[in-house]
Amino acid sequence: MNVEYINPFLSATIEIFSEMFGVTPVPSSVYIDERAHSHRWDISSVMVLTGNAIGVVVIRLTRILADSLLRKTGVAWSEEEEREELINGMVGELVNIVAARASGKLVGYKIDISVPFVVQGQNHTIAWPDKEPILAVPFTTPMGHFLVNVSLTELPAAYRR
Repeated sequence: MNVEYINPFLSATIEIFSEMFGVTPVPSSVYIDERAHSHRWDISSVMVLTGNAIGVVVIRLTRILADSLLRKTGVAWSEEEEREELINGMVGELVNIVAARASGKLVGYKIDISVPFVVQGQNHTIAWPDKEPILAVPFTTPMGHFLVNVSLTELPAAYRR
C-alpha cells in the first residue's frame, strides 16, 4: 500500500473531530496493524471503498469515548436503546464523512464509498482485505484515544473506470 494514501485520512479525521466535537485529535506514529482478533476497542465503524482503488477504512474507539463524543453533540436521549442507536449513527457517520473527504483528496482516483456499518463488542472481528497491509493511525483527544485503520490498494489501469 502506498503510504501517501494515509495523509488524506489523517487530515479528514482531524477536520471532522474539530468541526463536530470541538476537539483537535493529535495523531501518533503510523504503524502496520496486525490482523489480530484481540484488541481494546469496543466499537468499530467500517466503510468499504471501491473504484480506482479499493479497500476499507475503520474508525475504532472505546465505549467511554463514544459516550463522551455523543454528549459533546448536545443530542439528548430518553432510553438506553435510543442512546445505543445514536452512538451507532454517530460513529457510522464519522467514518462516512472521513472516507468521503479523504477520497476527495486522493487526487487522480475515482473512489466510491459504501454505506457504513458499525460493529460492537469486546474483541469483535473485522474481515480485513488480505492483499494490502492495514495501516493504523492512533489519535489522542482530551476525552480518550481512538484509531483509524486504512487498507487501500490501487487497481491496475486496465481495471479502472
